[in-house]
Amino acid sequence: MKRIVAVFLGVLLTVALSTPLLAKKGKGGGNGGESQAGGLPGLENRVEADEALIAALQTQVADLQGQNNWAVVKADGTLARSQSGAGNVSVEKVATGQYEITFAKDVSGCAYQATIGDTATAIPVQGQISVSGDTDSNNPGDVFVQTFEQNGTSRMDSRFHLHVSCP
Repeated sequence: MKRIVAVFLGVLLTVALSTPLLAKKGKGGGNGGESQAGGLPGLENRVEADEALIAALQTQVADLQGQNNWAVVKADGTLARSQSGAGNVSVEKVATGQYEITFAKDVSGCAYQATIGDTATAIPVQGQISVSGDTDSNNPGDVFVQTFEQNGTSRMDSRFHLHVSCP
């Protein structure tokens, strides 16, 4: 019985000494933990460094916002709703089934995705659509969309959704 108690106390002592609260940390401390050198001033310096890192990361996140721009356009060329982190979005109906969407930022190096779609009535719309950067314009914020009848042979006015994703 004495041997069991001695082994049990030995195990408890080993566990107690290996816990972070009781174990010595830092260089040569045995568990590779972070040194607490510097006391409260050292802690304050680490907190300030962490706050600076958080501020830098928040700036990077803010820079990423606005890289996904979109517009929902009615068949008559009016804007139903939109989002652009760089400012306003405008639409011009150029001709039957042809629309020029202008973002307030350079989207010439972005990816464009457009789909025929409803703007508010929840009624599915049939047709075809194509999208490209507007190469006829000197404005790098322009995207050109064309909408076609279901068979794709002639242009028609149609509602659509446009998504522009930038790197």
